[in-house]
Amino acid sequence: MTMKTLTLTTAALGLMASGALAQTPIYGSWPPASDYLNTDTLPEAFAMMSEATGGALQWELIAGGQLADGRGTLAAVTDDLMQGGLQIPVYTPEAMPSLTLLYSIVVPGDDPMAVAAAAAETVFLHCPSCLTEARENNALLFGGFASASYRLMCTQPTASLADMSGRRVRATGGYGEMAVMGGATPMSVTLTEAVGLLQRGGLDCLMATREWLQTYGYGEYARYVTDLPLGNAAPAVGLLMNRDLFTGLSAEEQAAVMRASAFITAKHTIGNYVLRDQESFENQQQVNGVELVEPADDLRAMVEGFAEHDRARLIGVGQTLGVEDPEALIDAYLAAVDRWRPVTAELGTDVDAWTQRIWDEVFANVDPSTL
Repeated sequence: MTMKTLTLTTAALGLMASGALAQTPIYGSWPPASDYLNTDTLPEAFAMMSEATGGALQWELIAGGQLADGRGTLAAVTDDLMQGGLQIPVYTPEAMPSLTLLYSIVVPGDDPMAVAAAAAETVFLHCPSCLTEARENNALLFGGFASASYRLMCTQPTASLADMSGRRVRATGGYGEMAVMGGATPMSVTLTEAVGLLQRGGLDCLMATREWLQTYGYGEYARYVTDLPLGNAAPAVGLLMNRDLFTGLSAEEQAAVMRASAFITAKHTIGNYVLRDQESFENQQQVNGVELVEPADDLRAMVEGFAEHDRARLIGVGQTLGVEDPEALIDAYLAAVDRWRPVTAELGTDVDAWTQRIWDEVFANVDPSTL
């Protein structure tokens, strides 16, 4: 008997008295159990779905990569081995080229909520190919979030381009090109793989969020954080959902999933990558002696000029992946970012207000039957 069958049987026995049979899909999460996604964002989102559906949709969360790792999550969801997971597009770039292109764009500055909301808008309202590619993988792209602006975190102080030259840097998407531009060697490894490489000396640096210093244990090794935001990237798909499951839900249940998607975007971006990002950095300063490094002028200039430099590469990446009109997709996304930036000043870190705004401006305009 499979784990899924056992879970469904347990749920059925528990609900027989009420005459209701709940669906208990499984979410396989590869980050550690202590990750904010597993401790806060998903439990709250799943509780929302359960309440909104009268207990008809009750997710089971299995954390720590017990069912699939970062690279295997898409296949596991596609094949219904699990019904939900966290998808990082660049781990399987050929599977969803349009989404991979979006994730490869490093948006200048440090406004993760504007970037997260713009990514949701772009995927569901301006990128038919994103939805087509998801459909071809029997998946849906719910709960996309943006990371905090990445920083350069190294085992030795890295202030200048001379310091960066020749260093092996964990960098994915557009950050890999930024590493090359800085004279470093990018290494496309997963977040969990990076820990062992740092420990064994196989990595010198990461381009990563400060929150990961604590969650993934990077702060034990990468104790020098260059004080220079490198830009935001999105969407990491927080609720990659099996499409067959979604299409089998009632209209009310589908609406509950989509509302929860807006919540995941707001909750995880704000809770983890705005608030906890700073808290984790302060924790690692105290616990592991993590230090800030003041960047030199040449490193600042490289980062400030990166977006303009990278545009041609992004268009080429899109063409290589087979995206029909990569320039139009890039422009639609960046225009959406500009539209959402003023909302950050308006709503701040109010998760409920952001959830409602994303629902009103994105998901309320999506016909579930087209997904």
